[in-house]
Amino acid sequence: SQIYTACQNGRVDQALSLGFLLCWIAGDLTNFIGCYLTNQLPIQIVTAIFYVNMDIIMISQFVYYKLKNQMTKRKVFQ
Repeated sequence: SQIYTACQNGRVDQALSLGFLLCWIAGDLTNFIGCYLTNQLPIQIVTAIFYVNMDIIMISQFVYYKLKNQMTKRKVFQ
């Protein structure tokens, strides 16, 4: 839902901070590592991988829209 909404309005860089996203992915990565190292059920490992992938998509979106919005602001002020 967050990913879809951000694509629609292009304002993900104003809704979330990069620090928050980095903490989020750090938590999901440690969750995945813990699941893998302790031989959890396959569904738990797959879920952890899913969350890491969603975090990567959200960080990519954040960077893309941050750069896009900065370029738009530069064009307006020139």
